[in-house]
Amino acid sequence: MFLINLNNMYTIICTLTALGFFVLYNTSQKVKFNKSCVFTQWIRSHKKPSVAIALLLLTISLILEIIVDGVAIGIFTFLVYLMFIGSAILSLYPTLSIRLSHIGALIGGCLFFEVILL
Repeated sequence: MFLINLNNMYTIICTLTALGFFVLYNTSQKVKFNKSCVFTQWIRSHKKPSVAIALLLLTISLILEIIVDGVAIGIFTFLVYLMFIGSAILSLYPTLSIRLSHIGALIGGCLFFEVILL
């Protein structure tokens, strides 16, 4: 039986944080959008549920990080993840065209190596 070890959750936590920040970024009124996909169109057309989902994802990732690392280190690590992921999304999203398959392969590879190495 496959059990999830709490030490192997960093990829999941980073993914939830990135997805939450990405959804909040796409609900902003100040951002000019020149790229369009089904997911971002849904986010832009349903702003209130998107903000609620994004805040829920960020809260879940914060709670998971606190469970894994403790209260002080968990909050600090979550803020570091948020700063890194936020700056990466703000700088790369407007200039780069990344497909969903690339993101899925990256997350899958990170999960694979995280489970194998830890």
